[in-house]
Amino acid sequence: MEDLNIFLHLIILTLILHLHTSLASSYDCPISYCGSSAYSIRFPFRVVGQQPDVCGYPGFDLWCNKQGNMVLNLPNSGNFSVRTIDYRSQVIQIYDPSGCSAARRLTLDLSGSPFSGSPSRNYTLLRCPVEATMSRYITVGCLTNSTYSTLATSSVSFGSAMAKRTDCEIIGSIRSPISWYQDQEGLTSDLNMDISLTWDNPNCQECIEEGGTCGYTNTTMQEIACFENTEKSKTNLSQ
Repeated sequence: MEDLNIFLHLIILTLILHLHTSLASSYDCPISYCGSSAYSIRFPFRVVGQQPDVCGYPGFDLWCNKQGNMVLNLPNSGNFSVRTIDYRSQVIQIYDPSGCSAARRLTLDLSGSPFSGSPSRNYTLLRCPVEATMSRYITVGCLTNSTYSTLATSSVSFGSAMAKRTDCEIIGSIRSPISWYQDQEGLTSDLNMDISLTWDNPNCQECIEEGGTCGYTNTTMQEIACFENTEKSKTNLSQ
């Protein structure tokens, strides 16, 4: 009888050790890449199809397309290509794969995502007949064609005046990072730059500054900690 108890205890101990080993390996997520990109993909991001759910935080899923580019899907705004990810500053730069980020800004909706916009300014968009603008004003290239020119101004008064006094019409407004160059009417053509988004949660800045890596402590995905190499640090980052 005593031998049987010892045998059962050994079996239970073996199972516990096996479970611990499984959990420990489950959050050991290797850094991933898309194509030949030099930019690493790691927590809170993960590559769908390459890394399991435990390797990323909800809302931070990325895909690698056939061209080897990183793709981020914003629930209410669609797919964007990813230019860079700055894990230390918690900033991701995205852009329209078709080449007109200015147009995508018109319908950009970050609700339902973990991201928020970087410091920006509101711009009024005006659609004007080409003959009305000619070479007098700065136009937004990818929103301009042979018939209409699109102007973007940070001056509400100028936009209203143009709509009243000319054949221009206001077609909407967008928020964009503050332009490097604006003329006296607040006009800019620099709205096709990358869109910079930030995230606050999970906050891994301190961990990364110390040379660590964030990740879930186990497959229950309830707690986030800072890891140094393969060993868990004492810092628990969960809210």
